[in-house]
Amino acid sequence: MDLQKRIDNYLLKALEDESDMSEEVIERFGKRCKDAIRRQFNGKKHEHTLRMSTIGKPLCQQQMDKSGAEREAPPPSLKMKYAYGDMVEALVMAILEDSGAKVDSYQEEVKYDLGAANIKGTLDVVIDGVVYDIKSASKYSFKSKFANKKDGFEKIVRDDPFGYVPQGYLYGAAKGLPFGGWIAFNKETGEIAVCKTPKNGDAYQRVALNKARKNAKSLVNDEPFERCFKKEKEMVKRKYTKNHTLALNCRYCHFKKSCWGDELIFCKNPRGATFRWYFGEPV
Repeated sequence: MDLQKRIDNYLLKALEDESDMSEEVIERFGKRCKDAIRRQFNGKKHEHTLRMSTIGKPLCQQQMDKSGAEREAPPPSLKMKYAYGDMVEALVMAILEDSGAKVDSYQEEVKYDLGAANIKGTLDVVIDGVVYDIKSASKYSFKSKFANKKDGFEKIVRDDPFGYVPQGYLYGAAKGLPFGGWIAFNKETGEIAVCKTPKNGDAYQRVALNKARKNAKSLVNDEPFERCFKKEKEMVKRKYTKNHTLALNCRYCHFKKSCWGDELIFCKNPRGATFRWYFGEPV
């Protein structure tokens, strides 16, 4: 049975009180939640390492991290977001297991040789011989990308600030199995969508692995820092203003100030636009 149909059918049965989740699955769910809390609240101090989960991020961001550049203080809520994501993953796994999906492996440590470095990672799940990554997503990201049957995968490829595409293909390559895509959970609505990789996805895999190799080589060899993005002209109501703002990928980076300096300010446009990162006072 198609994985999306399996999930939907199981949830419909649960709504009709026709499901009967096994005690074994419930116990595993509880253990995974405990493990998530330990991991999130008994964590170690951040140190830069080459991991499958980060190697696909913009190279300039990783170079900043390795150099020890000053990181911006994140909002306290970010820790809750991480913990919530881990527990959502445990819930999705319980649904998958009790729905009868053939789970071959879960949270498995894997390695892959990128030439410049032997990189490690922890894949989420292998179902019936196919690697999947579980993600929690905002309503906008879920609707526009993960649940978009028309071109959701291509949109993730084009706009991938967190390196999801190289991460997934690295997990697959490390196991010698196909990467099947993402099982995404909408944090606002509770929807679950399976965003599949294309059947003829060899070209996407080559590009993703080559990006990981290039990033690993640059980081290992301490190649000179170079920004991956430029300032962007601001657009308000489909018209360009005289202001310049951060590129979309830069907005997710922890090193905005360290990279761009004091000219970068976070404020509201006097024209009434939302708060943004501007280069100089907006007009």
